[in-house]
Amino acid sequence: MKHIVFLSLQGAESNAIVPHAKIEKWLRSSGLLWTFLRPSFFMQNLSTTHVAEIRDHSQIIIPAGNGRTAFVDVADIAAVAFEVLTDPENHIGRAWTLTGPAANSYSEVAEILSRELSRTIRYLRPGLGRYAVHARRDLAMPWAMVLITAAIYTVARLDRASGLTDDVRTVTGRPPTSFADFAHRERTVWLP
Repeated sequence: MKHIVFLSLQGAESNAIVPHAKIEKWLRSSGLLWTFLRPSFFMQNLSTTHVAEIRDHSQIIIPAGNGRTAFVDVADIAAVAFEVLTDPENHIGRAWTLTGPAANSYSEVAEILSRELSRTIRYLRPGLGRYAVHARRDLAMPWAMVLITAAIYTVARLDRASGLTDDVRTVTGRPPTSFADFAHRERTVWLP
């Protein structure tokens, strides 16, 4: 049995611009068996891509405005993928949208990190131009990545990344990880 488990992204079903939508469409018509995993923003973006600005400068510089994001822990994505891969019959032709239990603004993320790290983490809300300069100069992102992240954070700014589901619990039988629990677990990455 040929079964493709495709790691897509939240909202791909209604966003024809992203390549994930084209791949999903192709898989639906391919005759192959498929399952789509559509995660929201990874919590780990803050412990990888943005780790230095948080650890070294106590700030988050992201152009997401006051938009809310339904962050998901990649460990939860892996747990769902494990269930899908080890029991495919129950997931064929399904699309699971994977989110955490709450949609947080980046201001709330900064507050959670501030409490966890016992120091003030500031959330700066740059416009796209200022963010692009920061991403190139301070984060050393290639231009392609600057454009991709700017587009992603614009989705958050427009509050289009805030939709919640209970799919992690439905598939794994346990609740998704909260951002506070993630921050506690990963706290050492942000310590100076």
